[in-house]
Amino acid sequence: MSGLAVNHVAAQPSPEMAETDIPAAAPEPALAAVEAEPAPELDPRHVTCVAKVVHHEAANQPREGQIAVAHVMVNRVKHGFAADVCAVANQPGQFFALSRYHPNRKTATWAAAVDVARTVLAGEARDHSKGALYFHANWAKPDRFFRSRTKIAVLEDHDFYR
Repeated sequence: MSGLAVNHVAAQPSPEMAETDIPAAAPEPALAAVEAEPAPELDPRHVTCVAKVVHHEAANQPREGQIAVAHVMVNRVKHGFAADVCAVANQPGQFFALSRYHPNRKTATWAAAVDVARTVLAGEARDHSKGALYFHANWAKPDRFFRSRTKIAVLEDHDFYR
């Protein structure tokens, strides 16, 4: 169980999840003598899923905390919770109903969430969660589930667990 909205049941992915109005990554300046590696191809649906979770769960946190929340999703995929980050986000009892969450995509907080999602999914950010598989707001008293886990990181308003 993770996130602030533990009691919500997540909906299954919908066609809305494939929205393509994600801000494009800024193009890199051309380097004359150096051939840059091509940017990894990211599934826009995965970027949207991670960005929605980061926006909803950690938009009020510093970038390091937002990256940690995104890494929890990636860590869950690596540990076999689900096949991809959207499936992780939409598991019943986890996070919130992504298909019903429509943040204003013209805000700086949405752009920051998309940037964090792209950075983490591309493998370009250090895992500030230290391999965590769960997190919760540390202003809320941990329930039995979290008390049975090992706390491995604290970043601002979130505690991260294995």
